[in-house]
Amino acid sequence: MIDLETNTTRRRALNDLCILALVFWSVWSLRFVGVANIGLWSMLAGVGTGAILLALRKGSWRELGLRAGGDTRFVLSRAAEFMLLTLVTGGAVMGIATALGYPPSQSTVLTQQPDTLAGFVLDIVFGVWIGAAIGEEVFFRGFLLSKFTTLFGGGRRALTLAVIAQAIWFGAGHASQGVSGMIMTGTIGAVLGVFYVTRARRALIPLIIGHGMFDTVALTINFFG
Repeated sequence: MIDLETNTTRRRALNDLCILALVFWSVWSLRFVGVANIGLWSMLAGVGTGAILLALRKGSWRELGLRAGGDTRFVLSRAAEFMLLTLVTGGAVMGIATALGYPPSQSTVLTQQPDTLAGFVLDIVFGVWIGAAIGEEVFFRGFLLSKFTTLFGGGRRALTLAVIAQAIWFGAGHASQGVSGMIMTGTIGAVLGVFYVTRARRALIPLIIGHGMFDTVALTINFFG
């Protein structure tokens, strides 16, 4: 009976992952026909689909790490650690790739940044906080990591495989930065996946805040610099 329930749960996780993949990559592929801001749209589509699946499965947002309240000091300290991890990991991989002669292409978020102040503010609100900070963390470290862990059977080994799987997906989603860019973002995704299940105690709020702050600083420097 237990094996039957386990198999059913894993089959549902596989079905959900297939649906998420179909929606996410279908929207993501629209970049090839010139649709603008496709990163934002693919994340909104992915999170929206995940939310529908969560409701159908009668799941809880708390299970994904979206928990209200908590220790403010813990949240802010982990958010700061997130920013430092992203900077160090990205810088290290970028440095190695550049030394080998394969520097990552600059992100289109930077190369296609709006020229006006109003456009910059909208880019920060929608592109950074809604699309990247909330969208990417909820989708990759929330939905995908949870579904992959269930698919692989639970336990520490399954969690390790889930961290790797969501990192590969995360890296592939940044294909516009070239192969070395995909490796760089995939490595960051793996490090942040480990950070989420260890230091962040499976809480997404610190990751969302850290991600939003990091990208906001980066885009602000690029805009005014």
